[in-house]
Amino acid sequence: ELGYQEKAYEMYLRTARLDLDNYNNDTEDGCHTTSMAGTWMSVVHGFGGLRVKDGVLHLNPFIPGHWSSFSFKVMFRGSRLKVNVKGHETLIVNETDTPAVLNVSGKEYAISGFGEVTAAR
Repeated sequence: ELGYQEKAYEMYLRTARLDLDNYNNDTEDGCHTTSMAGTWMSVVHGFGGLRVKDGVLHLNPFIPGHWSSFSFKVMFRGSRLKVNVKGHETLIVNETDTPAVLNVSGKEYAISGFGEVTAAR
């Protein structure tokens, strides 16, 4: 939202690598679940641009310069949606029989149960 894409990626790496690089010298005591949650949130809410506005799921994704694609799943109002962001497209697959309405990069889409849609980003 703010446009700080490089800074967002830098912060993502700090969160994702906290235990891998043992920043706090305490990895032997166990993994930091808050860091794991922050990593997931960075991908979904940050790079995926996921927001809920007026009861509608919105996605406004961007791909960090170091990646070629990313994907995640989210459950929203009974629909399990698999989101795959690659190139200039976002593919959303509804893995349930519950239809879904969502907004991708400013355009509204309706996805039937077990349907899919490809949106330009």
